[in-house]
Amino acid sequence: MVPAEGPVKRDTGIVAAMGRIARRILPANFPHGLIMHEVKKVSSRTNAYPVTKAAIPTQENSAGINQDGTDYSYFAEVYLGTRIKPYQMLLDTGAGQSWVMGTSCTTRACKLHDTFGPTDSTTYKEVSNEFFIGYGTGNVTGTQVQDSVTLAGLKLSMTFGVASETSKDFENFPIDGILGLSQMTAEHPNFIQSLATSKLLKSNIFGVSINRASDGANTGEINFGAPNTAKFNGDLKYSSVSANAEKDWALPFESAGFGTKKSDVPSRLAYLDTGTSFIFASPADVKIFYSQITGAKSADSITYTVPCDTTDSLFFTFSGVSYTVSTKDWVGPNINGVCTSNVYGIEVIPGAWLLGDTFLKNVYAVFDIDQSRVGELLSQEYIKARANFVAGLAQNSKPSVTSTTSSSIPTGGPKTSLTSTSSSSSTSISASIPGPTSTTSNGISTGSSTSMITSPSASETATTGSSVSGSPAPGLNGHETSPSAANETPAGSTAVPASSTSAPPASFGSRLDINKLATLFAAVLFIASIT
Repeated sequence: MVPAEGPVKRDTGIVAAMGRIARRILPANFPHGLIMHEVKKVSSRTNAYPVTKAAIPTQENSAGINQDGTDYSYFAEVYLGTRIKPYQMLLDTGAGQSWVMGTSCTTRACKLHDTFGPTDSTTYKEVSNEFFIGYGTGNVTGTQVQDSVTLAGLKLSMTFGVASETSKDFENFPIDGILGLSQMTAEHPNFIQSLATSKLLKSNIFGVSINRASDGANTGEINFGAPNTAKFNGDLKYSSVSANAEKDWALPFESAGFGTKKSDVPSRLAYLDTGTSFIFASPADVKIFYSQITGAKSADSITYTVPCDTTDSLFFTFSGVSYTVSTKDWVGPNINGVCTSNVYGIEVIPGAWLLGDTFLKNVYAVFDIDQSRVGELLSQEYIKARANFVAGLAQNSKPSVTSTTSSSIPTGGPKTSLTSTSSSSSTSISASIPGPTSTTSNGISTGSSTSMITSPSASETATTGSSVSGSPAPGLNGHETSPSAANETPAGSTAVPASSTSAPPASFGSRLDINKLATLFAAVLFIASIT
């Protein structure tokens, strides 16, 4: 999705006015070079992407999950180093590595986003390793640095990438970078591994709830250390993450189907990926899957259209529990009487299914790092509904669900995802959670262990994004497909954050304080200069 109004440009006269105001109100011994550096950064910010901000969670060690307003990408505000302004980082359970766009990057995507570089943090330290990551769509190149990463009140020192070049795919989304949440390992510990070794949490788990844009207020959030019990009722059940998933959050599903009809799709691994917009599987599996949907058609075995009056949900069964996907998520908008399905015949991961946000909007997922499992939470209402659902399976009868779909389709960009191997991971999935309406995009990402809770939803009226025919709808496809780094640092080596080498005037305290003051004054000056 491109910026609605294009990049924001600031007049150079405003910058000059800000400089004059700074000289009048700041002490003579204040480092004016630093303040003007911050002034220029504030005045030249070009990130004009719309963001639907999430409500502030009340649970400790939690953060709201923002989105782009179309259900294509879900991201959180992450703080890097000593900079006090956050970055919008894609939360990606299908990626192991994390990276942010760098100040030295000259590609158009970087010019449209906030960037990070050595002048933004006094603890920034280059590791010198170059990295390259290729995704299902898009790629990124850059160098690795060590600095702090802060999310949900958790501050970790870790190595992450600073991009010097990105593909054009990243022009389409608000994200300034990607925070990898899978357990896939590289030459340096990733976010999940750094979190586990930090001992900041009693339990190394995180729960994810993402919203549908059309359902109103954004209540999406990520909870570290404990699931948010306000998001579900009942007990957690767990499914172990597959030892064959290479540390991604992948679970074997026993069956998949439509309405109450079980398809002939064989048991497969399903990768749970918050960084992917849609659902993907091999053309052969998808053909079998659609064979039971009356009126489903495809001209290329990739993109399928379905009757727009379809009211039946899809379902996937993990460890004996079936989780449904609402029509507001899997059936696209009605365009001239044609509705496109958000389940695509593209084999991103050989022999496996990729369950992205189309699926995850219907559950609350809990990823247990310590036990390599995904927990399943079932509400009392869902348990009752599931009893009827299972009976319906046996009787091959359709549940009465009414759903209307309508939506516009913005273009989407790439996302990152990383595979990782872990036999101790697990995923828990919980029953139905009342989900918001949303438009989805096709992004691909893989992850280790996950727990999901389906929210109890009543009537389903939602808008979903989808393309009409021929090719997948715009969205994220961030499954990592290439090596992440070259010239890797020997295993076990760690870098210590660099300390400040220049002492600022005593009256202004540490260099960190000056950076904060500079950024604060820059923001105040900018407001003063345009009012």
